[in-house]
Amino acid sequence: MSAAGGVLAAHPLITAVPFFVPTFVVVAVIAVVVWRDRRRSTGDDNEDGGGEGGAPPRP
Repeated sequence: MSAAGGVLAAHPLITAVPFFVPTFVVVAVIAVVVWRDRRRSTGDDNEDGGGEGGAPPRP
């Protein structure tokens, strides 16, 4: 087969890349948002680490 025959990709993975790349971008954006939200919810003013299983907050 030649390029003039209309073959644009020699491997199915090459043809699937345009469909999977946007999925990975969306997953990356969701992961960053969740990561930032979890960092913000643990509280930057809490010096003992906070979170689940940590010491109770000081009054």
